[in-house]
Amino acid sequence: MATAKKISTLKPHTVSTKSGSHPTRDKLLAATVQLLATNLPQNITAQMVLELSGISRGSLYYHFDDVSELLEVALVQSFAALVDKSLVKFAQILENARNREDMLSELTKVTDATQKKSLRAIRFQRARLIVFGEDNPRLAAALACEQQRLTDAITDLIREAQNRGWMFKGVDSRSAAVLIQAYTLGMIVDDIVNEQMNQEDWTALIHRLIQQVF
Repeated sequence: MATAKKISTLKPHTVSTKSGSHPTRDKLLAATVQLLATNLPQNITAQMVLELSGISRGSLYYHFDDVSELLEVALVQSFAALVDKSLVKFAQILENARNREDMLSELTKVTDATQKKSLRAIRFQRARLIVFGEDNPRLAAALACEQQRLTDAITDLIREAQNRGWMFKGVDSRSAAVLIQAYTLGMIVDDIVNEQMNQEDWTALIHRLIQQVF
């Protein structure tokens, strides 16, 4: 029954806010998330959000203190959606595995999916979110909650795999959870250069790391 308990912690999460959910609020957030897909946060104005959402200016300021708060909630909501997708993928690793070999095979599949060059924009979005939170306590607190949720869930899955004898028990489960996230986000180091590494070489290195560390 231990496995069911672990996997139950991976249920999708909705970012909670002081005003809760409301159709008008949700439209404003949906429009802002859509704008964030093609615009930097600092370039998004209230007018852009109002035109896309069809919501009045008065309604915007009824549901949010200002445009900055709207952007913060939208940014965290976007990150939370990515977290949910990641948790589902990691939960499936234990659900599909019957032994260590299966588990490592599933882990490498998930890893391969997250290392694609096509996900460059998502890595940059994540990096920007971290930077924006550095001098914004309100955003930093919300981001920290989502990041904690992701790390805790991966830690639980690694610990469960260790209990099954599928991962080395000498490896700290939390450190391993951070490592998995670090080499995924770390791809951004190669994203910014003109002469990029060979994707197959990188994938082979990560596979070797997984085999030797986990």
